[in-house]
Amino acid sequence: MKTPAVLRPSILYNVYCLLLIVYCLLSFLPAEAQPGSGVYVGGHIRRARPNTIETLKNSGFIYVILFNVNVEGDGTLTTDGETICRDGDYVFADTQPHYADDVKALKTWPTSIERIEICIGGWGNESYKRIKDLVNKEGTGEGTILYRNFKALKEAVPEIDAVNNDDEHGYDAASAVAFHTMMYDLGYATTVAPYTNKSFWQSLVAGLNRERPGACERVLIQCYDGGAGNNPSNWKIGGLPVHAGRTNYQTDMETSLAQMQTWKDNNGVVGGFVWVYNDETWNLNKWASGMNRIFGPKSTDAPVATLYGDNNFEGYAVALPEGSYCAGELAAWGITNKDIASFRLAEGYRLTAYVNADLTGSSKSWTDAELPRMGAWGNRLSSLKIERIDAEEQGIDDVERSSTSEAAKPSATHNVQRVYDLLGRRHRSSIIIEGGKKKLINTNR
Repeated sequence: MKTPAVLRPSILYNVYCLLLIVYCLLSFLPAEAQPGSGVYVGGHIRRARPNTIETLKNSGFIYVILFNVNVEGDGTLTTDGETICRDGDYVFADTQPHYADDVKALKTWPTSIERIEICIGGWGNESYKRIKDLVNKEGTGEGTILYRNFKALKEAVPEIDAVNNDDEHGYDAASAVAFHTMMYDLGYATTVAPYTNKSFWQSLVAGLNRERPGACERVLIQCYDGGAGNNPSNWKIGGLPVHAGRTNYQTDMETSLAQMQTWKDNNGVVGGFVWVYNDETWNLNKWASGMNRIFGPKSTDAPVATLYGDNNFEGYAVALPEGSYCAGELAAWGITNKDIASFRLAEGYRLTAYVNADLTGSSKSWTDAELPRMGAWGNRLSSLKIERIDAEEQGIDDVERSSTSEAAKPSATHNVQRVYDLLGRRHRSSIIIEGGKKKLINTNR
């Protein structure tokens, strides 16, 4: 009989080989898909604030890319001729005192935005050539100007999650890998936005994810301007999720959305983006909600309400779980603002619609199992709440509330209707008829 001493090395070796095989197989699996919609944002975000901040928060886009941060020859960070960081200090507040708070607000409810990136590069932008010179001269250590300035930016605006590489001139993989490795260590993930020179991007992605596994998270392939002829199927680099982009002025919105649907169906694209929010000539909410219906960043295994874009349960349909939804969150699920015409609702739930984007203002509630026509409210609904109700409340529906009516007490001028449940029990609230409208009040009687 063989002794354990003879068997043990063989067993351990076999286990080691098995684990090595598993590791190698896993390393070649594609990265987890990151569906969603994004938009590049130009200097308009600062020039037309605070309206631009509210527009973005209510848009439905899941991520925004702030265009752009320029790297000057001495390592100073600038944008539109203004200095962001210099000599390791954040100085943008001197000329843009609201900027840090505005960026923070983009992620603060009510909003759809979950991720913020900054873009470095673009056509005519020499930032990556300067980064190459600075990396070759100083390296990327803590004492270097690149490290100190991007650290100052991260500390001033910690809501920035990633840097979007839109190198269109430098194309030096070694310095780009060193730079983005430094950025990862500072807390910035990386995404890439190629339109040509595929071999460079392959080298960058492979080199960066070898130095810092997972640092480069997705490819945003440009299918416009110089990249208008790109096929997204050809840009599956390093197993990364691929988002494909259009411009808001390239064609009409419907044509662009149809193209994105084709990319999803035929080219393995999991998300989309638009270039560029720099004016108010287009409707961000319509674009984002349409893109989200295609790529489906939000879904539920426990739907209690289905909302339809047209009367009689036609048009696009979106299923929602119980919860509260601001305008941006509705768009993230694929529901365009003020665009719901009918709905179906599970028994035991109430749907309350609000005219404002943040669950405020005039509202109306329904407990109908289905409503084929919402009437005027279909063009007023900007946010909504879906909540479970108890048995006593299930006999109350079609009640319109004003923002001040809940605290009101019935007076001699009110026509008071007592509310009873389906078992005939008196409910703690009553309905008053005022100005021809029903209002639900708490009488505490």
